Amino acid sequence: MSETKKPKITPVLKMIEQAIKLWWKNLKKIVMVYVWGIVYALIPVAVMFLLFALNETSLGNSWTFKGIAIFLAFWSFLFMIYFFIRTYISMFLLLKKEFAGSERKIFEESKDYFWSYIVLVLLTLILSILWFFALVIPMLIFSVFYCLTAYAFFFEGKRDIDAVLRSYHLVRGYWWAVFGRVLLFGLALWLFIVIISLPMYAVSQTSTFYYIWSTLVQIANMLIGPMAMIFTYHLFKDLVKIKS
Repeated sequence: MSETKKPKITPVLKMIEQAIKLWWKNLKKIVMVYVWGIVYALIPVAVMFLLFALNETSLGNSWTFKGIAIFLAFWSFLFMIYFFIRTYISMFLLLKKEFAGSERKIFEESKDYFWSYIVLVLLTLILSILWFFALVIPMLIFSVFYCLTAYAFFFEGKRDIDAVLRSYHLVRGYWWAVFGRVLLFGLALWLFIVIISLPMYAVSQTSTFYYIWSTLVQIANMLIGPMAMIFTYHLFKDLVKIKS
């Protein structure tokens, strides 16, 4: 009897092409999700700026004000991080809904996933740290095994350790294929960022051009982030199909 051939994942170049096309087609929606995240995050940012401005007045000499300011600044910072994480979660939900629906409603829906997602991230982080104490190589190996944990969470409704185990199950037998694709795509994005950053190195770091171009590079970096998410989603779907 002839051996059954092991199913193959979509070639990396075709997967990159699919990710770029889907990203470009829905770039407007991706931007709008970022906009809603920034709008909400501006509230705690505004509070911190107000506290900074008041600190420059006579109120800044009051210890009572300093105590209140530290308290408010701390919570404002946490809320800013909270809204940024919800923006990241919203990108998963946007992809899950196949880029359909209102971006604002999707952002509002992200709050229902927040704590479950945080627990999942902490669990994955703890497991990775435990493997790090074993040795660096095992940590690298299992980081690849765990790379689809968030996708199992958002697209299959897996929670906590079930999402981690699901990711492990999907990657098992395809570790090198997954590692190679993620590495190549990551290098491609890194090279793109390096190329568009080159003009910054030709001018002084204190120049206006440097600050403007640096901001544009950060915006570009933020915009292409969802492309990596889309790429990994295609990888996830391939493995789900193979393992079903």
